[in-house]
Amino acid sequence: MRIRPGIAEVMALASVVAGVTALPSAASATGVAQAATRTAEVGPPCVREDLRLPAGAWQRITVSHADPSGRFQIAYGTDTSWRDHVIRWDKGVPTNLGSPAGMLEEVNEQGDFVGNTFSKDGLYRSIAWRYSAGQVTTLPGLPGSVQTSASAIAADGTVAGWVRSADGQSTAVTWAADNTVRALPGSGDSRAIDVDADGTVIGYLAEKPVRWAPNAQPELLPGYAAGPDTVWELTGISAGVVVGQEHTGSSQFVLSWVPGAAPTLLTEGAVAHAVNARGSVAYEQTYENQQWLRQDGIDRALPFGPSPYSIADITGLTDGDIAYGNHYSTPVRWICG
Repeated sequence: MRIRPGIAEVMALASVVAGVTALPSAASATGVAQAATRTAEVGPPCVREDLRLPAGAWQRITVSHADPSGRFQIAYGTDTSWRDHVIRWDKGVPTNLGSPAGMLEEVNEQGDFVGNTFSKDGLYRSIAWRYSAGQVTTLPGLPGSVQTSASAIAADGTVAGWVRSADGQSTAVTWAADNTVRALPGSGDSRAIDVDADGTVIGYLAEKPVRWAPNAQPELLPGYAAGPDTVWELTGISAGVVVGQEHTGSSQFVLSWVPGAAPTLLTEGAVAHAVNARGSVAYEQTYENQQWLRQDGIDRALPFGPSPYSIADITGLTDGDIAYGNHYSTPVRWICG
């Protein structure tokens, strides 16, 4: 999943968005939005391991995503001749799949993955594609669209993303396993950024965060302490739980949303990287240069070296609480089960 921020207006004006169901914000539900970080107990750190590397000599290998089951991971690799490759792990065994079709986004439980390349006409428009059964297939747009972008893929092969028309209008879409494209309902610019196992999609509509339940109208995700300058960045959805950030002024809240309820504050001054079906959330305290897993209300460190010189990032989280990512240019995982 990839974070795509949007500029939001005052939440009280959200009802003007056509066809969007609004829920109460945390502020309206309690009278005053909480400003303090909800402190979690600190548990034992997770255990970091390097991933097995494919044969050959490598400059770097960077993990892009891991599927929820933990069976598959995908990465970019650059060899010592500066040629790029796609690497896919299957039960811990890496395979070099050859030259990439473009940027990698997500892999699912079947080992299929999606990504985007860019046009060579000087306009650099994204073109969405799917890799399945050893073949790369371009995903079609809607009538009149000039750009497509894939964001996520579910276990059943459903892909979430968006298309853009020549006049700049973007429309959230899903592609079925047979690559049939369908526009999601709603009036205004929209983009889909993730899809849950049951087909629920999250994204943005008229620059506001929304959830599309299967065969339903979009539902507005309520703000926590929203104001006229609020920006949301949605990270992902798993088992109905949505996580992301709300930026209002100098405040940055990591939030979780469940259907029909106001958002829950997880922490402040951080960025959420992933959520799994257990409700665990991998997140980063940016200024402290620390990675954490919030697991059953307890924070467990994802160690990667002394701050501030060491560098790591989290790009995937399995339902078994194994986080995948990178330590410098080395692919790693953190076992937190």
